[in-house]
Amino acid sequence: MITFDFDARLALVTGASRGIGKQIAGELLDANCKVLGTYSTDEKSASDCRNQFASFGSDFELLKKDVSIGSDIIELFDYAEGRFSREISLLVNNAGILKQRPFIELSVEQWRNTFEVNLMGPFFICQEFLKRCHSGGSIVNISSIGGQTGGDKAPDYAATKSAIISLTRSLARLGSGQNIRANAVAPGWIKTEIFSEQQLNQLERQARQMIPLGRMGTPDEVAKAVLFLLSDAASYITGHCINVNGGMYFG
Repeated sequence: MITFDFDARLALVTGASRGIGKQIAGELLDANCKVLGTYSTDEKSASDCRNQFASFGSDFELLKKDVSIGSDIIELFDYAEGRFSREISLLVNNAGILKQRPFIELSVEQWRNTFEVNLMGPFFICQEFLKRCHSGGSIVNISSIGGQTGGDKAPDYAATKSAIISLTRSLARLGSGQNIRANAVAPGWIKTEIFSEQQLNQLERQARQMIPLGRMGTPDEVAKAVLFLLSDAASYITGHCINVNGGMYFG
């Protein structure tokens, strides 16, 4: 088993209260990292997350923040540096929203909201990160297979996740002078609580037919790819997108 030790560096993980973000936060804590997580609305998930990670004491904190508001992001970085007495040097942009509906019923309000959270949020956070991280930082942006193949059920979401890959490549160039790497991870069908039991059962049946590895993925499989890209083991990898999709898409 591959293990990582981040030497008490500080990581910011957005959307950390549940699903993939929560798994990433937990794996980072296990790897000797201090973690500041954010969430937006789900108070129950936030409470459950805090309780689950209580054993890590002061090494973990979860804050309610709207990542689409630039002033909130500046406050978040200011708070992190004071609270943990170090700069954020590891960044995972995971927060996102997904609402499926027919394209002809998609409202301007939903389109705008999806872009504000899924794309404006990472823009604000990465811009602040590049201002404050002096050297040796690492960014991982969570994209999606929908951003690579298109999404007929959530085209607004797919558009933002495609843009995230392009933004990541730009960040790789922008950060190179400071030895800051930027990569993306594009999950495929992952078992998380966003799906009902009925939906999961249906997806698992479809996965046996549609996915070369014959199953859905798990949050820890995504988290392990994220930790690799954040770590020094990936010190010569930047501007890349790793697919964690069981072979659904090879591009």
